[in-house]
Amino acid sequence: MRMLRFGLILGLVLVAGGCASPVLNSEASDEVIMVPGIGGDGPEYGGVCRALADAGNKDRIQVFDWGYHWPLFFVNISSGNLHEETEKKLAAFIEAWHQKNPRARIVLIGHSAGAGVILGTVARLDDATGDVGPIILLAPAVSPDYDLRPALRHCRTIHVFFSTEDDFWQGFGPSLFGEYDRTHRDGAGRWGFTLQNRDASQRARVVQHPYDKQWDKLGNHGGHFGWLSHDFVMRVLEPLTQTN
Repeated sequence: MRMLRFGLILGLVLVAGGCASPVLNSEASDEVIMVPGIGGDGPEYGGVCRALADAGNKDRIQVFDWGYHWPLFFVNISSGNLHEETEKKLAAFIEAWHQKNPRARIVLIGHSAGAGVILGTVARLDDATGDVGPIILLAPAVSPDYDLRPALRHCRTIHVFFSTEDDFWQGFGPSLFGEYDRTHRDGAGRWGFTLQNRDASQRARVVQHPYDKQWDKLGNHGGHFGWLSHDFVMRVLEPLTQTN
């Protein structure tokens, strides 16, 4: 129990960053949007953006900050009103960016609760906006049986990265605080999404990536924040941003 409390406190410190990351490659029209977890923008998410740029990504790269910061950030995981407000705000940004740059690609990367923000946002997009993506979800803090069909109407591919070793933030944590969709069970960030009852075309567009021990040498040790490690982002995530 002492170790659990220590892990909880350490994780809360890590997710409660609350600093503004700069926009990289600001003149580009193609866009990569990083959506953080419940603590909002912080150095680890700015680090993801820098790692993408270090790998040669020339897109406009930015963090979409959302929710409350310390000490109220724990509200972010469960507030339906905040979720709706945040999703509408991000959807409006995407729609406006598409109107200004109709041929631009918009890549969405979400970590933890940020994955829930992305799925809710994309489901809200106007049909005239067209496809976004790829969508890349890192340790998504939603339930494994979350309905992906509304999001799939507006994107070609959803990549899902999950780890059975994420037993604290995607196991113990949801039992206390719940997931973004307000369920209290292990999240998709631990087991992936349940797709058996989906039709073949939907299953083909949800690409699930269970944790690979080979990623350990890239700084990703299978925990909740390993997906944000610089070398993992450079070597594994950045190439996916260039796909459909």
